Parts: sequence; structure tokens; C-alpha cells
Amino acid sequence: MTTQILHTLLFLLFLSTNISAQTDNYEIGVGIYDITGEIAETNFFGYADPLHRNEGIRDRQYARAYIIQEPNGTPVVFVSIDKGAVFQAMNVAVLDKLQAAFGSLYNDSNVVISATHTHVAAASCSHYDLYSTATGGYWGTNFDNAIEGIFQAIVRAHNNLAPGRIYFNKGSLTNASINRSLNAYQNNVDASLYPSIDDEMTVLKFMQGSTEVGMISWFGVHPTSLSKTYGHNSADNKGYAALRFERLKNSSYTDSGAFVAAFANTNAGDMSPNLNLPPAGDYSTDATGPGANEEESCDIIGYRQFDKALELYNAATIQLTGSIESITRYADFADITIAPRFTDGLTQTTCQGALGASFAAGAEDGRSGVIGFTEGMINNDPASGDAFEQCHQEKSIFLTLDDGSGLPQTPRILPNSILKIGQFALLAAPAEFTIMAGRRVRATVQAMPNTGITETVFSGYSDAYAGYVTTREEYALQQYEGASTHFGPWTLAAYRQEFERLTQKMFDSTLDPWGFPEPAIPVTSAGTDQTVNVLLDDKPLFTDFGDVDSDVNGSYNRGETAQVVFWGGHPNNDLKTNSTYLTVEWFDGTNWMPLYLDRDTNTKLTWSRNGVSFSLITIQWKIPFDAPTGDYRICHFGKWKNGWNGDLADYSGCSSTFNIGPSPCVDGYENTNQLTGIQSLNEDFETNLGIDSDQFISTGTLINYDAGTCIDLLPDFEVELGAEFHAFIEGCGQIP
Repeated sequence: MTTQILHTLLFLLFLSTNISAQTDNYEIGVGIYDITGEIAETNFFGYADPLHRNEGIRDRQYARAYIIQEPNGTPVVFVSIDKGAVFQAMNVAVLDKLQAAFGSLYNDSNVVISATHTHVAAASCSHYDLYSTATGGYWGTNFDNAIEGIFQAIVRAHNNLAPGRIYFNKGSLTNASINRSLNAYQNNVDASLYPSIDDEMTVLKFMQGSTEVGMISWFGVHPTSLSKTYGHNSADNKGYAALRFERLKNSSYTDSGAFVAAFANTNAGDMSPNLNLPPAGDYSTDATGPGANEEESCDIIGYRQFDKALELYNAATIQLTGSIESITRYADFADITIAPRFTDGLTQTTCQGALGASFAAGAEDGRSGVIGFTEGMINNDPASGDAFEQCHQEKSIFLTLDDGSGLPQTPRILPNSILKIGQFALLAAPAEFTIMAGRRVRATVQAMPNTGITETVFSGYSDAYAGYVTTREEYALQQYEGASTHFGPWTLAAYRQEFERLTQKMFDSTLDPWGFPEPAIPVTSAGTDQTVNVLLDDKPLFTDFGDVDSDVNGSYNRGETAQVVFWGGHPNNDLKTNSTYLTVEWFDGTNWMPLYLDRDTNTKLTWSRNGVSFSLITIQWKIPFDAPTGDYRICHFGKWKNGWNGDLADYSGCSSTFNIGPSPCVDGYENTNQLTGIQSLNEDFETNLGIDSDQFISTGTLINYDAGTCIDLLPDFEVELGAEFHAFIEGCGQIP
């Protein structure tokens, strides 16, 4: 009897503990807002080419905001943005808008804005010369659009605050990145203790009661699947993953009801998505793959991140519990004295900023093509030269960024932050850290006693941007990353020291680990606005804006690309923020239903100038393998500018109707071609290869899968009551 009572008490204790762990212990809000900006005749940031300009859009770029706070507590804010960088001027401008709207509620100490680092998003938002020069100058329209979008994403998250909880999970993803600087990585004393990639993906799952509202995935890889010659705005592989996750969760992309999925970046400095690296010593060939072309490679790497994140999201059961804390401090990274325990056993200092000669060679993801420059260009006599050159040691100086005049070409006074959510801590820094550099920062924080922090993630590209950070051993070889480490060989040591001090201060506010005042945030100003003003739009005689110049075919098969060309206006007349330049519409028997917009990566809009003032708008739709059969049309929306009075007027146009018939036998419904979405029509899906599916099979439908090898029903696959579903391993043409 006593044993039975004991067992009962233990069961009740377990049940009580389990129920308690599932309670909504935080206030949670999520928000999303469009930050795409201009899609034509404006510069990208990433490949350091002032002539790398856009000519259209593949997918939209977003700011994705998450607010977490204890009931009646101080919030923390994390925002992931689909941009190449968060320049310091952007961070300051967003904080100014937040202060005007919310007072001191959201401020420098509890807001982190982090870029995914896509290289093909509208940029030119920096007040510093190096970055403005690399992007053809400062472009005010894109700056203002980004600031407003980030601000509005936070506002939406604030307005959606409700009781909720967060689950944590992490796992390994090994086929979405490769170390592009392997010889530098292998120079680390502890290289053999870890894989040469950072395969760890961290996922947070956000719930409000029983409603799933958001997800953040952190994984270190460059969004450089799309190359230095690509001309369409895109969030690259991380954008593909985010948009696919949000489509799966039926996100509304509005101020309420939006499921927000961010695929944020970490310490991706030496992580390439282009799995086919050029041979060692080849400084003219860019890395490629794994796909047959750059868009296919983008989708494959994006899909692999999406797939792993979904797996971790669905299995996330560790709830974050405990206090929410935040801390930020600025440091002058051109003048930091570093304690011996972070260096080679001697007191060391950082240096005024400079770039090495190997910077001019470019990285494997985008070689510069500049003759005479290679990676590994080393100063073989680091003890010679003046104090500035000696400070940078092995770096053969190519460009001085800071001559001490007070007008550096890149920022030197930079923020570092820690956001603590229960047992989880986000470490935010304003640079591109190599994977080993990021590991060492995380290890520094995790070694601090009595913090309650058991899990960390490193968030690079946050709140400002100041090049790369390598380990001391990597720096010595002066590959692209080491040459791009602005503040000399002990830059990482300085960051480790700063994060140790931040951790000490966070958990004991009476301490002053620095012993000197925090430097003031520099006041900067923008250069001349380079925004291209549209003077007027015109069209050929006897045509209207929105008329079709080249129409679609009458029918297509799945897997083919439908294309139509319209006479239109300049797309920069209307940024279509939170809207679309196009729709792909399906006729349901009564109405035309938009199935795809310009945020979907199977669409692409290309703008081209015809003559002086004519614009041609080419829209392509790569037809998914699970597109419903039936009649379709492609429509375009824009504004044209009257040259006489400057007024803008709406226009629209649609292609002719075209038909998509039943599926022929296709080369596999797998990976990026997997079956997905809501299936509401009777259909046979046949292949001699495999089928992956997370479809929702609606009631009243008859669906047959027939594969030659295997059928993998993924975690979100569902057959609604009243539907009929059959699966066969027979191959094409063998459905009974």
C-alpha cells in the first residue's frame, strides 16, 4: 500500500511538473514587414562592385521582429532583416523612431537588429565611405524604406504581444555549407577538435497559447548562392527557406495573423553555400553548386535549411524558463588593450583599421578579377615598418581605413550585446566571424560561472558592420577573411574580452569591468543621395500601359516556365511595399484566385529599358510540380509617371489564359521539387524516382502517389477526413 501511494505521488509530481513546464511564462509578439526597396537601377551590397545593380525581383525581402518579456518586465527585441548588413546609421535611425513612438521602452540595450547577409538586396544605406563607395554611393529611398520597414515590424510585434512560451532545439546540418578558407581554418591549434563547418542549427519555436506564431533558425552559411552577376532582388538561400516555412504555415504577412519565420545568420565568415570550390590556388574562378545553375543552387541550399529547421521545430520540447536580461556596450575597437589570458600571454592592443592586399582578391564566392592580387599575400617582415604596420603584423596593408583624423572609412566605435531569455543567450556582434572565432566567443561566455546560461547562439552582422573577425592563427595566413579583419591580429581577443565583461556586468550591475567610460556613439551624416529619379514613362503608339508585348503559350506542363512581357512603367514609381508587382492566378471555375506573388521564388520579374522612356516588364513563372491543373493567367501591376505634371497613375494587365494539364511522368518529386501545399483537386502524381510530400489533402479529393523508388510522407503531411489517398511503388503508368 505504501509503495502504491509513493508511486501515485511520484506520478502526480511528474504530471504537475510537466503541466507547469508548458505554461505561458512570457509575453511574446512577432511582426513582419516588407523592406525590399527599389528593384531597378539601384545597387546591391555584398560583392563590393559599384556597378552591381538590379533589374528586377525574384523574391521580397523582409524584416522579421520578435519581442519577448516577462510579465510586467523589460522586453528584449530581435529583428532579422534580409539585407547585406545592418549599417550603424540604420541601427541609430531605427532606435530614434522607436524612442519617438515608445519612449525608453525599446532602446540600444535591448534591441538587436541582425542581417542575414544576402548579397542581392537593395543596399547603399551606409554613412561610411568604404561601404558607400562599394555600392555606388548613398541611396536615400532604400535607406528610408529599410528603416520604416524594420520599425513597422517591431510595431507589429509590439501590438501582437500576448502570453506565450518558447521551445528550444538544436541539431546538425552537414550538407548546406563548406569551409571556403580551409587552409586558414586548419591553422587553428584546435582545428582537429571540430568539423571544418559549423553544422549546428539552433531553433526557437514561439507559441501563444495553443497557436504557433513564429520560428527563428540560426545557421552559419553565406547567402551567396546568387552570384556577383545576378540582377534580381532576393534574400538568397535564407530567404527561400523563410518564405517556404511561412507558406507552409499559411502566414498572412499582415499586421495580425502572420506566422513569422526568420532564418538568421551566425558566425558564417568562412562558410560558403557553393559546395563546388575551385582548386587551391585558383584565384579567378568562383565557387558554384550544388545545383546546375545559381537559382537552383539557391533553392537547394535554402531547402536544406528549411527541412532541418522544420524537423527541429516539430521536435522542440525544451521550454525556455527564467529571467530575461539584456546588455549592450560600445567599444572603440581601434584602441582596446587586451589582457594576456586572451592573447599569447602578453598584453596586446588592437589597431586602427586597415585592409590587407588579399582583400582585393575577393573570396571564393566572388573573385574580384583584379590582376596581381591573390589570397595569402603576407607581410613577411612584420617587425619592420612604422607602428601602424607593425600593429597589423602579417597583414600587407592595401588600404588604410583609419588614419586617426577622426573620419574613418568604416566604424571603429562598435556595439556588442547579449540578450538572455531564460537559459538561452544570444551574443550579438557587428562583424562576420569565422566559425572558429564564433566558437571561441561562445566558449568565453559559457565558461562564466553562475549565469544560468546553458545554450548560446552567436549572432553576427548585428547593429553595425565592420568587416571580418578571424582567429589569431587564421589571421596569420592572410586569406580573404584575415585580410578583411579591420583591427589587426588581436581583434577576436578584444571581442572575447568585451563579451566576458558584458557577462560580468549583466549578472552583477555593481561591477565596472572596464574601468573607463563608454565611448560616445559617433554622429555621422549621409553622402549625396544617388537615387535615380524617374522623369517620365512612355509607351509605343496605339498601346496602353499594361498591354502585352509577348504573350504566354496556350499550354504548359509542370516543370516548364511560363513567360509574358508587358509594356509598363518604371517599377521604382511604386515599391509595392507589402504588395506585389505580379500575380499568378488560377481559375477555380468561378473566380480568378491568386496563387503566387512576387515574393514567391518560382516567379521572377525583369525590368528592361526600351529606347529612352519605354519599359518592358518580363514575368516568368516556373511551374511547380504540384500546381493544380486548369486555366491560369499572369497579371502585372504598376504605376506610370506623367512627364508633363509628374503625376503617377495605376495600370495593370494580364496575359491570355493558358492551361496546365495532368502531370506527365517527372524526374522526381524530391527536395526542392517536393509536393507541398493544399491539394484540393483530384490528381495523380507519378515518377520513376521518389516522392517527398508535406501536402494537405483536402476532403473530397482522390489523390494517387506512384513512385519508382520511395515515398516519404513528411511530418506535416495530412489527409483530411473525407479525402481518399493511395500510395504505390510501381513507377510511371502503373497506377491500378
